[in-house]
Amino acid sequence: MKSLGIIIIFGIITSNLEAQNIHTLMAENENYIDSLSSIIGDIKLNVDTIDKNHYMISGEGVAGNIGLFVGVNGVYMMDNQWSALSTRIKEIVASITAKPIKLIINSHFHFDHTNGNMSFGKEGIPIIAHTNARARMKQRQVIHGHMSQVQNPYPPEGLPTLTFSDNVELYDGDETIELKYFKNAHTDGDIVEYFKNANIYYMADLFVTYGLPVIDPDGGGDIYEFIETLDFIISNSNDQSVFIPGHGPVSHKTDIVLFRDLLSSVKEFVLDSYNKGKDLDQIIAEAKESVVKEVGGIDKSRFITLVYGMVTNHENQNLKQDQHTITINKRH
Repeated sequence: MKSLGIIIIFGIITSNLEAQNIHTLMAENENYIDSLSSIIGDIKLNVDTIDKNHYMISGEGVAGNIGLFVGVNGVYMMDNQWSALSTRIKEIVASITAKPIKLIINSHFHFDHTNGNMSFGKEGIPIIAHTNARARMKQRQVIHGHMSQVQNPYPPEGLPTLTFSDNVELYDGDETIELKYFKNAHTDGDIVEYFKNANIYYMADLFVTYGLPVIDPDGGGDIYEFIETLDFIISNSNDQSVFIPGHGPVSHKTDIVLFRDLLSSVKEFVLDSYNKGKDLDQIIAEAKESVVKEVGGIDKSRFITLVYGMVTNHENQNLKQDQHTITINKRH
């Protein structure tokens, strides 16, 4: 699936976005991450025990959840929040086990999950990520899914030292850790860490509990693939499965189903409205009074705008494919 660039979004959306213009909605915020980094070191951190070997560290505000697995010879850390929190995170790990941090797994490239790379990387701790995630960490990124934050290139010590392009299995004692790659969902470098024997999924931002999620189109995200990813997880998990979201409390399969249904309902609403010839302003206004009325999460106008861009992109691709098929049939 080809990612939606900001040029595509500007080209297909022409309305005034309920008296806002595209430039204002998508205006880049150069200082957001640095400003947040300077104050986030004092946020409250909580620890949830899932079982004797699995834990979750959660923080207030813009700090992604961390998953911890205490293996035979060391600790596997799923994401690492912020460098400003690294000392406190290490203290939490030390309060759980005397074993060292053995491996850090980056679920994707976004700063609220990987900013800690700059600290942990300096200590020589191996960091693994999907190839696309590392490539994006090396370049300037604008995350339009939320507030158009600018994420500047990471320094060499903040980059993953190991990458893969498909799926990977790690083995520790009797546990098998599957790193499953899902393309073009939240971003184009998302991985789910599945602990096979424990039946625990670390979902990162492929599942959040706060409502409308960030889907990063310029980072390769797409609501269609996002829904397909959740369909896969639902089909391959069971009622005993435990899910660690990117943001929010430890959850279960019923929560994943509700989240999938939310995204599906929004996508279908926008698609149906688009096919009926409604403009973006009308779709946003009607969505706010129906499909997303009681839903929290990111700004509703922004979310519907981005979904509208994804829907129109898919519909244009389908039209081109249909025209291509008609041309081939005429030739024969």
